[in-house]
Amino acid sequence: MNGTSYRISGDLTNTDNVMNNTLWVGVQPALTKEMLEFAANKIEGYLGVND
Repeated sequence: MNGTSYRISGDLTNTDNVMNNTLWVGVQPALTKEMLEFAANKIEGYLGVND
């Protein structure tokens, strides 16, 4: 959004920590149970869960 001004309150240390050190998983209402299970299995595989 070019030309838009934003107010920043403080140094946003906690916000930056969350943004840089968490796994973001996008979801939306049209996902089926099978799609969600696929995503969960991929995440579990990456993390080494249930090997």
